[in-house]
Amino acid sequence: MEQSTKRYRVRRIGGRASVALFSIISVGVLLAAGCGQQSTQSDAESQQDVTTSATNLLPEDVLVASDVVQNYFPEVDDQATTSENPNASGTPEATRMVIYEGSEGRRVTISVDQYPSSDAASTAFEEAIGKSEVVQGFAPLPAPPDVGDKAFAGVVTQGADTHIGYGALAGDYVVGVTSAGYPATPENVAKLTELTREAVAKVEPA
Repeated sequence: MEQSTKRYRVRRIGGRASVALFSIISVGVLLAAGCGQQSTQSDAESQQDVTTSATNLLPEDVLVASDVVQNYFPEVDDQATTSENPNASGTPEATRMVIYEGSEGRRVTISVDQYPSSDAASTAFEEAIGKSEVVQGFAPLPAPPDVGDKAFAGVVTQGADTHIGYGALAGDYVVGVTSAGYPATPENVAKLTELTREAVAKVEPA
């Protein structure tokens, strides 16, 4: 699959805690990129997509555009990272993840993982749900109706950090949408629900 040539300024996520939590929520549903500090990469590396494994990178247009994200969360106006999703469940054929960030630790992360079949995607989705449900501080949220083939939602609060996450199965794809630094108010949950709908619509057949 041909990759887009558009380049972004990118930064990696740092900190042992963020890596551990990210790997637990491997679908990107809850804690993706929500914890830890970020460090700036070299100028050369910052001009290209971040890739850290043999997983293929999906084109950027598989993700909702930045203006769509900012329609719901106008505070996150900086695209900090675009890369593969290194912690996707199972064995995807290709992935893409983007992190938007704003002031006061606010972040929105969107990930899309493509699998060789709908069965493989479903297995990966169920695996990610199981890992999410055992995270300390996890509480389920009502899954949004009519989002993909199946959807999952939850919130994790650990200390002062709150992360709201949605995951959806859509054919051969698993889509994750996460907010960090926002309280789990009905308004924020509703905004994340609608953003998830738009993210899933991008990968569903027209």
